[in-house]
Amino acid sequence: MRCFLIAIILLFAFSCNKNTHFSSEIWKKSGGENLTLDTRNRMVKDLIESQILLGKTEQNIINLIGEPSKVNRPEADSIKYYQVQEIYSWNIDPDELLFLKITFNECQISKKVEKFITK
Repeated sequence: MRCFLIAIILLFAFSCNKNTHFSSEIWKKSGGENLTLDTRNRMVKDLIESQILLGKTEQNIINLIGEPSKVNRPEADSIKYYQVQEIYSWNIDPDELLFLKITFNECQISKKVEKFITK
């Protein structure tokens, strides 16, 4: 009985993990009208921790995750934003916008990747 209880607890703990490994194909398909789903958000941790986007040119990154979002910010040349998810509650406007923020060095090589949230 004790082993059964431990097995149930472990099964429950591992089934609650919503993170998933990055897939370029799935990432690209989950943009646009699918941004309300958490498909991309579940891949962000893997993208950041695996460092797959570090040391790459903007074109290499576009090949992996598509075009960046059109964000009007002063640092537009050195920082690119890729939309991850739109989170809604009762309002027609999103409560939060989640982005993958990629910072490039002076040689236009990516040097930092992080999650960025607007409220």
